[in-house]
Amino acid sequence: MPFDIDEIYHADWSLGAKGRWKVHARRINDGDDGWCIDDMSPVGDIAPFINQLCQDGHTKTIWLGLDFPLGLCRAWYEKSGFENFASVQGWLSTPQGQGFFDICDDQSQITPNRPFYPARAGAKGSVKRAHLACGLGVDAFSDLHRACEKATATRNKAAVPFWTLGANQVGKAMLHGWQNLLLPGQDCGFHIWPFDGDLARLSQTPGTTLIETYPAEIYGWLGLHEMTLPSGRFAKSRQAARRDAIAQLMPMLESWGIVTEPSLYQRIANGIDNAHGKDDAFDALIGVIGLIMIAMGKRAENLPDRAMIRDQEGWIIGQFANLPAS
Repeated sequence: MPFDIDEIYHADWSLGAKGRWKVHARRINDGDDGWCIDDMSPVGDIAPFINQLCQDGHTKTIWLGLDFPLGLCRAWYEKSGFENFASVQGWLSTPQGQGFFDICDDQSQITPNRPFYPARAGAKGSVKRAHLACGLGVDAFSDLHRACEKATATRNKAAVPFWTLGANQVGKAMLHGWQNLLLPGQDCGFHIWPFDGDLARLSQTPGTTLIETYPAEIYGWLGLHEMTLPSGRFAKSRQAARRDAIAQLMPMLESWGIVTEPSLYQRIANGIDNAHGKDDAFDALIGVIGLIMIAMGKRAENLPDRAMIRDQEGWIIGQFANLPAS
């Protein structure tokens, strides 16, 4: 089903400011339900970004896609005693909850109240995933995955957020995003999907809704890995591959009524070079395209009807559910 949304942002988040890029799209009010991608830029100072979302949300319905987890695994809730994500948010806003953001240096420090590990790599073999599982009282490291982070038919499993080591780790960016965007956004009344409702409910009135995305998931919707490209197999790290993939996507997007601001067109068509955000900006672009697809009704939100997901773990927008029977 289509949603009456005015603006869509997607931010590719990172611990370092150089890796935080956002893309913005606005609805084209010409009767054709079209969209225009009109900005691709660094997130920059986060406070003004929040203020803009807050002010614009008074009169507009806005989605902000974020590529870091908005939720915690069921095993963590069982060990921590918290019932839902709303109660976690409240706790994190208190002095007692600030230790949650401190990444553990040593396995002896790991508790449900301080679940992120390790702060650094250490000597070879001195840091193990088993330390995290043991410290959090679970049988296996895999128990720390949320349901939406497990492998699907179109992509590999996502990283366990609590494990903060390796090129694919997401925990450090997640902590930064929670501290600097999610929690301050509470004061502006930002909604968080799906904890505050499904998209139909959250899109009925003006306001800003934060939505968890996974660009690798959206790659599958767009068929990026199945494309035959002049430059070889698709890899987002290569500008030539980004350029060739975008060249194949553009006609499809235009047929849907998704266009690009002329001032941005050449930058995007060139595959987004290093000076303009490279693969970080590319993922922000793919994220905003995915959210536009959902706003236009070309992809369902696919939110499972499970209390565990709607109240505790959250979900990756648009991902098909492949859950065991409850």
